[in-house]
Amino acid sequence: MRFAALLFSLIVIALCGCETTQPMTATQMDALQVREVEVPADRAFAAASSALFDAGYQVHVSDADAGLLTAERREDPSVAVNATLVVLTAILTRGAGAQDKPPDYYAICIEVLPRGETHSDVRIRPFLNGEVQSADNPNARKTVQEIWTLMQRQVLMKEPAK
Repeated sequence: MRFAALLFSLIVIALCGCETTQPMTATQMDALQVREVEVPADRAFAAASSALFDAGYQVHVSDADAGLLTAERREDPSVAVNATLVVLTAILTRGAGAQDKPPDYYAICIEVLPRGETHSDVRIRPFLNGEVQSADNPNARKTVQEIWTLMQRQVLMKEPAK
């Protein structure tokens, strides 16, 4: 009886762990990366620029007239990760080919397009090591959400009195 209960529990756990989500359509992916904001394009651009700085990115292209921002952030692996990797590689290859793990490069391209006098469309496209990250990638979603959150804080801030 205990064996049957254990077997049933294992089957339930295995079935619950299966992912049954379907791939996102292009429209659903666009909805994650493109949003309409209720501010003029120049203010949305300024908020996007500030959000990138706040998130630790270095801006490479900033063209307010075209509404285009590109930025990059380098993330180096910890010393412990590299030391472990070197030791494991040395053991497995008998001393040959031990190398450090290369850094990861996170990049973002933001496009701000005016949509009338008081609205703008903002598109955020994340990259990892030169590869476009699809919107259904959890890391890409996290990056996009982080930038949206930082932008909202900038947009909600009141402009200083003149």
